[in-house]
Amino acid sequence: MDPRLAQLVRAADIIADVFTTTVHDQSAPSAELQAHQNTSKKKAALLANWDPTYPGEQVNFYQDFIQRHAPHSISWFQNARHGHQDDDLHHEATGAGILFDGSGMADKLVASLEDGSISIWDASGSRQGGIIARSAIGLLPNKGSDLDYETRLRQSKTAMTETGAVECISIDSRQEKGFFAVQNVLNEVDLRTLRVISRTPYPFPITALSEARHPTPLTVGTNWTIHLHDTRRPPPTPASMRCELIGGASSNSFSRLQTGDFGGHVSLSQPGALSILHLPTAREWDGNGDIWVGGRFTSFLNFDRRFFPRLRGTVHSGARLSCITAIPHPFVPHDLRLGRPFSSPSLLHEAKTIPGHTLIAAGEYKGKGSLELYSLSSDPSRSINSSDSRTTRNHHAYYHNRQTASSSKLLSVAPHGSRLVFSDGDGNLKWVERDGSTPVRQFNINDGKNSTQVGLEAGWGDIVQKIIPTVSNSLNSPPRDVSVGQDNLIIWTGDGKLGMVGFGHEPAFDINTLDGMAEEELDKELRSKERDYGVEMRRALEHQARELKWLRGYGL
Repeated sequence: MDPRLAQLVRAADIIADVFTTTVHDQSAPSAELQAHQNTSKKKAALLANWDPTYPGEQVNFYQDFIQRHAPHSISWFQNARHGHQDDDLHHEATGAGILFDGSGMADKLVASLEDGSISIWDASGSRQGGIIARSAIGLLPNKGSDLDYETRLRQSKTAMTETGAVECISIDSRQEKGFFAVQNVLNEVDLRTLRVISRTPYPFPITALSEARHPTPLTVGTNWTIHLHDTRRPPPTPASMRCELIGGASSNSFSRLQTGDFGGHVSLSQPGALSILHLPTAREWDGNGDIWVGGRFTSFLNFDRRFFPRLRGTVHSGARLSCITAIPHPFVPHDLRLGRPFSSPSLLHEAKTIPGHTLIAAGEYKGKGSLELYSLSSDPSRSINSSDSRTTRNHHAYYHNRQTASSSKLLSVAPHGSRLVFSDGDGNLKWVERDGSTPVRQFNINDGKNSTQVGLEAGWGDIVQKIIPTVSNSLNSPPRDVSVGQDNLIIWTGDGKLGMVGFGHEPAFDINTLDGMAEEELDKELRSKERDYGVEMRRALEHQARELKWLRGYGL
């Protein structure tokens, strides 16, 4: 029998077993009891399939309902203007990251601009949406004041836009530091002072950065290599680099065991890494390493940080991946959902209670969007193992949605509440259930009142390059209670704009109101200065009049 037909028959049997609500012998003494039991069984099955949560997961269903059904809105952050105010010129963002507060909520939005500067926006305070700090131009590409303004601006734009990497900013909220990749240089910046702490060169342009979380080393991906970057170890000087390249390592220092720098890197046979995911080291053992890398190559690369740069294994996908993320919940085999909402409650509950994580990837397969889920579980029969290629053929361990995800390439994906959200090359934002296929809602950022370009055909207009939830989805952080209206999304578009997607009849913020308030404050400050100037002039004139009167008393 064809395997697909056998799978369909098995699903039909499950459906038949669950929903046997009819009673064959109506005259039997237990017919009424049997009908009651079948009705209860049907109700339990429907409830099990409706519930999107996992055992022990805390979900605010009121907020969940709002995010599923309420109107959406996009609030655009204040533009980083330059030049004369009447010209309405602004610099585009070339990367974005979020600085989270101690509770895991977005506090500030940090972005690099095409002029080589860093800009910081208020993401949750009284000036939400407005710029609260900005560095000098040319800071990141190291174009100093020794150049004239036009030359510095031109060279900075060239350096900031040459690589075009999406995952080029990583924010360490613990230490309030930011890592900014510009061409082949990694800049470590103190976000409190907006000063560069260190610059670390790499052999090729940097294309991806992992999550920055001290003291775990940062994983850096370039076009042809992968490295570990430990901020506790000072960057090598050019002289020591030349010594190591020509004569080998100068010493066998045991300090490498403390810093995590093992003096090696991974060489890639194909360019290049586009997304890097760190999994918690203290998670349930699933047979895999804690570093996952995806990119233009058609397989995941898996590394164990303890034995880096040795490759632990690969998992073949077939798609070219743009983004990798994960959720701290087990993967539910898709054959349990084939008859949805008619799956067996006991099998579904069993799958949800097995400890594990679900690896989520978005990319492109044969010109269409591909949304992929992989199981990382302590149960070998339900998990993929990068060092064992046989596990990737286990249909209980993965699911590929390459039919209904999108007609164009998927660019970014992120968990959002009890759902997944992803963007595609047509400018769409789509929400699906965590099974990867059941649609929840969608909209196009080029449509409606929030867009500057309305009625564009597919393939034209703006796109969402990166999605960042305003609630930290770090796998190392425990879940937290989130107030209604605070679980939003920050988006970075292809046109270099930054916006916040909110839900409800009121937008998250209105930058026009903020600009109006700023102008009102400016006018108020100007009137105050004029009033103070008038008072001082009055005092000066009165003092002069008293002096003249005193001098006249002496006949002068």
